[in-house]
Amino acid sequence: MNILAIESSCDETAVALYRGKDGMLIDTIHSQADEHAKHGGVVPELAARDHQEKIVQVCQMTLDTGGVNLNQIDGFAYTKGPGLVGPLLIGSSFTRALALATKRPVYPIHHLESHICIAKYAFNDLDFPFIALLVSGGHTAIILAKSLGQYDILGETLDDAAGEAFDKGAKVLGLSYPGGPQIALAAEKYNGKTVVPTLPQPMMKKKTLDFSFSGLKTAFNQAWGKVEPNESNLNAFAYSLQETIANNLIYKIEYAMISHPELPLVVAGGVAANKNIRAKLDNLGKKRRQKVYYPEVKYCTDNAAMVAYTAYLRIKAGLVSTVKDDQDVLPRWPINQL
Repeated sequence: MNILAIESSCDETAVALYRGKDGMLIDTIHSQADEHAKHGGVVPELAARDHQEKIVQVCQMTLDTGGVNLNQIDGFAYTKGPGLVGPLLIGSSFTRALALATKRPVYPIHHLESHICIAKYAFNDLDFPFIALLVSGGHTAIILAKSLGQYDILGETLDDAAGEAFDKGAKVLGLSYPGGPQIALAAEKYNGKTVVPTLPQPMMKKKTLDFSFSGLKTAFNQAWGKVEPNESNLNAFAYSLQETIANNLIYKIEYAMISHPELPLVVAGGVAANKNIRAKLDNLGKKRRQKVYYPEVKYCTDNAAMVAYTAYLRIKAGLVSTVKDDQDVLPRWPINQL
């Protein structure tokens, strides 16, 4: 099959082609990061408008790169949720219009499931069941992936996601959006001489796999207000924030790995691109003697390749969503309710 997929859950307009003859994924992404950086974060209305303006162009670029036309597409997939309702509706409407015009089927895909499943594209030896650590700007969760479409949430954030803590920390330091890469760059420049702030480790003393990062953001902001805002302090604060978030993730995921010693770990989401966090997770995997898998870095942040590939897996397995077909999008869609 040739599957064309649309991802528009937040601030990336992405279209991908899964080309059935060779299993190749062709992905085109238009990022809105520069536009939203002016406002310090994603503005939903602006995101929806930009999706509407760019989606036709991005789609045509993907088809041209893949050497196919719409009549050669066997099915269309789109991100149904979770995400921002306006951007989701743009992707849904566009996908359904293409399907109607070509009389092809439409496959609604769960955004978080696609983040988890794209790791299988690169690793032939990876199969269900496994533990998934999903860390992004909007989501932080530990998930037991029992089989395709069958997921148990072992723990999740009670308030803010890890990626949001990076973004807000960067904003406090005067760094640009998105904050994760900026914090990582500043942390690399830390020379070890400047005193780093002592930040709280939320939920570390509780026997739970849940996360909480709102208190960390508040403490970080208060600590920064007490020092001179120079480059040395900025790098030290960035280092401290990155280490605190990384150690919190490691502590929680190790707890989950101890409970499931026979299962590998899949790490997904935008924060999974962080080199420091990857290194700590690699060391944890060696310590626990459990394999750790990551998607390619380009597939960690939001993209349509993961949507196309997940649609392929579901079609191959004969699985369809149990959510009512008249619900075009679901901005809030728990992964354990597929």
